[in-house]
Amino acid sequence: MFQTSPPVADCNPVNNQLAEALQQLSENLDRGSASKYHQSKAHILDTFDGSDPYKLNHFLFQCQLFFHANPSQFSTNEKKINFAMTYLSSVAQYWFEVVLQQKDLGYMQPWLSTWHFFVDKLQVHFGLLDPVGDAANLIDNLCMKPGDKIATYNVEFMQYTAQLNWGDSVLCHHFCQGLPNCLQDPVANQEQGKPNSFQAMYQLAITFDNRYWERNCKQDHLRNTEKDAAITKNKGK
Repeated sequence: MFQTSPPVADCNPVNNQLAEALQQLSENLDRGSASKYHQSKAHILDTFDGSDPYKLNHFLFQCQLFFHANPSQFSTNEKKINFAMTYLSSVAQYWFEVVLQQKDLGYMQPWLSTWHFFVDKLQVHFGLLDPVGDAANLIDNLCMKPGDKIATYNVEFMQYTAQLNWGDSVLCHHFCQGLPNCLQDPVANQEQGKPNSFQAMYQLAITFDNRYWERNCKQDHLRNTEKDAAITKNKGK
């Protein structure tokens, strides 16, 4: 009677990593049973295909949010990397697929087991070539759009300055330069002068923006009240 031998474990760590990534992908696709994961209701990630370098930071930010929302599932770097790889597609997925399938038994690539090395690989191959220069250029052309509240402008400004190592005076200059006149004038015409601290200017601009929209809201309410009164008066004639 023939006895079957037990399956031999694959000693290739790269192949094992590929198998784990594929297993993670299979689990991610099976989202019908929420109880299977016991995870929070964090938003499922958008895939990253590597075609738009401006989308890479958003993809990595989504990954970090998901990790923080489900810490028990991502207790190791390998689990984070495997999860992130299942949300790569197109050329980004193909690049990592080729590397994972390399049969180099004597070399374990660092990015397979260390999250920040994995992020470095993504940034080198699919990120911006000059993130600092690109951020500086974007700030030079950034202006608060008509009809927007300052929160939208602030988010974009802080997103770009995160790439830069600028001092307060430079930040103040560029921040104020992008504000509309209705905010620039009151910020610049303070009795004590324009703030030299970026945080002080940032908070002051928010204060004036809130006052601007509060005043607009009162004016709109007054106009609507007068309009309604006029309509009522005409109906009574």
